[in-house]
Amino acid sequence: MTYLDIDKTMYDIVCEKYNECQSRLDSIPKENQSERKALIIEREMYGLCNRAGILVYVLGKRENVLSNRKRFIGQILPKYPKLREVYNNLDDEEKMRFIAALQAEIFMRDQIVNNYYTELVEAKATNDTKGIFELQIKIGGCENVFKAWEEWRVANNIYPKMFLEGLK
Repeated sequence: MTYLDIDKTMYDIVCEKYNECQSRLDSIPKENQSERKALIIEREMYGLCNRAGILVYVLGKRENVLSNRKRFIGQILPKYPKLREVYNNLDDEEKMRFIAALQAEIFMRDQIVNNYYTELVEAKATNDTKGIFELQIKIGGCENVFKAWEEWRVANNIYPKMFLEGLK
């Protein structure tokens, strides 16, 4: 499987989550404001995974986008020795497969979700029920994507279980 195939699959997984969430939202009556708000937040997290993680809306060929994602991973990997060691021992083509399979999740966990976990601790400490509500949904949406990506990586034996060292 090429790195472009992997990249497309990662995108498709998120789109499936997004569309499923949109279907649930469409079935909720307008009067159920809290439930609708929760689904809107969840859906937007799926969109964020594609925008910020996969960089799906960046113009240009996917090959170029993935090459640019190399920069992001190079800035984050020093924080995660196990991931860095695996990456550094790969040839150039395999590095592109690694990036396609893992970079979006590494970026999302490191730059976004870890902050949500910190904010959630603070929201709980101050009993900020609105913040707790929203952050749990944001974290849950991202974790849903991470779980689906990991299930696919395990099923296809493409860098499975790389997050055992923990990026939380």
